[in-house]
Amino acid sequence: MNHDRQGHQKARCPECLAPIWIKDGVALWDPVTCHECHTLLEVTQLHPLSLDYVEEDEDADFEGEERWH
Repeated sequence: MNHDRQGHQKARCPECLAPIWIKDGVALWDPVTCHECHTLLEVTQLHPLSLDYVEEDEDADFEGEERWH
């Protein structure tokens, strides 16, 4: 397991492969930002810890716009 620091787990950024230390209490889908490349990620798996890119909400483009019926 990736436990080199007490109370933390290590994962890798899928963008730049930098190590990211995450507290053990992290929950599935929690947001995480890579400190090296500043990519916004999310926890996609807890055991083993895995990070992936945040999926954009397809409806996000319509926020604040009036919808025609």
